[in-house]
Amino acid sequence: MRDTTPSGRPTPSVAEPESAEDLNRLWADPPGLLGRLKAVQNDAIGTRLLLTGFFFVILGGSFDSLAMRLQLAVPENTLIGPQLYNELFTNHGSVTMFLVILPIFEGFAILLLPLVLGTREMPFPRLGAFSYWTFLLGGLLYYSSTLFQLVPDAGWFAYTPLSGPEFSPGLRIDFWVLGLGVAEVGAIAAAMEIIIGVLKMRAPGMTLSRMPLFAWAVLVMAFMILFAFTTLIIGSLLLELDRGFGTQFFDPEQGGSSLLWQHLFWIFGHPEVYIQFVPAVGIVSMIVPVFTRHRTIGYTWLVASLVAIGFMSFALWAHHMFTVGLPPLVLSFFAAASMAIAIPAGVQIFAFLATIWAGRPVWKTPMLFVVGFLIIFTVGGITGVMVAAVPFDLQAHDSYFVVAHLHYVLIGGVVFPIFAGIYYWFPKFTGRMLDERLGRWNFALLFVGVNVAFFPMHQVGLMGMPRRVYTYPAGLGWDVYNLISTIGVLIIVPGIAVFMWNVFRSYRSGEEAGNNPWGADSIEWATSSPPAEHGWSVLPIVRSRHPLWDQERLHSGEESLERFVHGMSQWPLRWRAAVIVSMADARPQEVFRVANPSLWPLIAALGVVTIFLAELIKVRWAAAGGALVIVIAVIGWNWPHSAPMSIEEEADFEREFGVPVNAHGSVIVARWGTALVIGFAAIAFSALLLSYFYLRLENPLWPPAGVALPDLGGALLAASLVVASVSAVRVAGQRINREDQSGFVVGLLVALALSIAATVVQWRDIADLGYSPTAHAYGSVFYTIAGFVTVVAVSSMITLIMTVYWALRGLYTPAHHAPVVNVARFWTAMVVIWVVGFGTLYLGPLLT
Repeated sequence: MRDTTPSGRPTPSVAEPESAEDLNRLWADPPGLLGRLKAVQNDAIGTRLLLTGFFFVILGGSFDSLAMRLQLAVPENTLIGPQLYNELFTNHGSVTMFLVILPIFEGFAILLLPLVLGTREMPFPRLGAFSYWTFLLGGLLYYSSTLFQLVPDAGWFAYTPLSGPEFSPGLRIDFWVLGLGVAEVGAIAAAMEIIIGVLKMRAPGMTLSRMPLFAWAVLVMAFMILFAFTTLIIGSLLLELDRGFGTQFFDPEQGGSSLLWQHLFWIFGHPEVYIQFVPAVGIVSMIVPVFTRHRTIGYTWLVASLVAIGFMSFALWAHHMFTVGLPPLVLSFFAAASMAIAIPAGVQIFAFLATIWAGRPVWKTPMLFVVGFLIIFTVGGITGVMVAAVPFDLQAHDSYFVVAHLHYVLIGGVVFPIFAGIYYWFPKFTGRMLDERLGRWNFALLFVGVNVAFFPMHQVGLMGMPRRVYTYPAGLGWDVYNLISTIGVLIIVPGIAVFMWNVFRSYRSGEEAGNNPWGADSIEWATSSPPAEHGWSVLPIVRSRHPLWDQERLHSGEESLERFVHGMSQWPLRWRAAVIVSMADARPQEVFRVANPSLWPLIAALGVVTIFLAELIKVRWAAAGGALVIVIAVIGWNWPHSAPMSIEEEADFEREFGVPVNAHGSVIVARWGTALVIGFAAIAFSALLLSYFYLRLENPLWPPAGVALPDLGGALLAASLVVASVSAVRVAGQRINREDQSGFVVGLLVALALSIAATVVQWRDIADLGYSPTAHAYGSVFYTIAGFVTVVAVSSMITLIMTVYWALRGLYTPAHHAPVVNVARFWTAMVVIWVVGFGTLYLGPLLT
């Protein structure tokens, strides 16, 4: 299986023009420590995410689980006390779900996508760097709780009221909320980059129907992250407001609801399981055809199943709330949804089995881990359908049966594919093969250890052992099962050690891999091992789902495409150029300049962590400093630079190749980025509205007795002013198209003045209402939504101020004013949020 296709012919070669060395130097990150801090290359960012995720899994996944299992090996054990045990299981779950699996998959995506999709870089390299720094700083902030002996102890789900100020005073839960909150920001940032990268940065000819299944999987994952993590951030915000500012969101005695936290958390929490499972399926989808020497059976069904899981996973969050007293009709809906999601998962399993059956399997280590995935995940899926039945779940809920189910799903459905992916792609990025003998030992120890550790938990859970207990009495029949489970973990530990030794040894002195050691079908295996800094000197032209098996040449196709990809290999050689393609049929739409290495992403991440740290230590004035750092960093990050070529040169390239050039930055990528930022704001706003109406329905009196209804006069005036500002922005856009620079600036200034006036009028009216944010949930949600709308409005004003500044500097012309259009889009979104937000606050109490 060395550099040949299943038919025996050599893998198609990649053309390397004389300019390849120039491109390599151009795309390389700067050397030295400062260069590492400024690095934006996808290989650097992806590798850092992978390595940092594995560091956290050793720190929080392995040590914690080993200590807990040693404690539970025998009844009435005193190795660990109850407080430490609570800290261990909280840390184990939190680190695994927030700091390990998801960053590893986002690392896979950022590292692999440019090669897998046939492009040179991700669309927002600086955003990728920002996502890594926020992830790292958030993880370190969370783990700093250990230094102060304030490790969180309320479970990885932080249920209220246990996590509230009454039952968890001090900073333990604040470390959980704020530290992991920073990491959540990084996850959303990476998701935005992945979405645009998959949809708009692919090789010419790589239509959606030819796109690798791994790309489909991480695309679905990224959209799920955007919806799920944004909701969690809002839930965490409300929890921290209760803890730090005395609001009443989760206090039933003051109009709040402890179940509101469960709804917000599980809208994130259950999709989070599938956020981890979907990219794992993508990895398996890349490996199975290679090691069965057969094309994937059911490609279209696999794509449909991935998308279906993405949608359906958000329809069953109350699967975790069957015992809280929900109405029977609600229970029936969520039970049916929980069972139905097994259908697309089953489609995936049967598609893989059919491909294996039809092919000629080669039992290398990556394939062994795939088989382990199929076996272990299937067991976890079966038990998942069992707990989807409400009567059964009422008995098994919070028992060790659920612990067994969760670990079979996460380890079988997630961890085994991660190992398979590492063994599969390690040769591509290091030029070295992992040792096959050690790989087989790695697989055998993990497969045996996982089943020995977690299968007995099904039985002990059915026998009544509750989860999250630090000890248990003798004589209940649980002893032998817990001892077997502990032995299983002791088998897993050397399996992980074998893997670590294999990586270390092979990286230094492993067998040389060659470009395509597996005889694989996807285009990343046509590049050198390890790849060049720029990935592709000549962009591939894709005409098949299995291009290395079906195409004799990767750079042949339509004459216009051939001329274009070869032209891109010779020009430009003084700035980083990448290609945007149409979403459906992958026709080149634009050549744009990719951002250079920069310190601004790190500075912006430091600003984010400063805000969260200021709240943690209750030095809240420092949060204003952090916000100022973010504003300065974002301005510096996006500071316009003179284009490295003239408008005439751009026009010459377009005439020759039929593709427009934007050397000042991509119009299309900026438009998509603006749309995703608006989407993020809309999702966060929707979570707040959900909270408002949930509390509204929970309270028969809204507002509470003694609180007057808000008067509509001030809100109507403010809304009129802010709506009028939209017209001013539109007029400004028309003026720039007519080359009326002064009219353009005046229109922007009028919009700015109207929005400032609206903000002043609105907050003077709120001040006159005299509501207290701490007396009742009504005041809490009123001020929180008003504050959110104001933050969005102020952000819009800052972007408008910078637009005015650059307009006065003469930056915008009728031909180049895309930033103005994007600012106008965000401004319109702000106005919609304003009208809906304050409309809800002022009219919501009138709803019967």
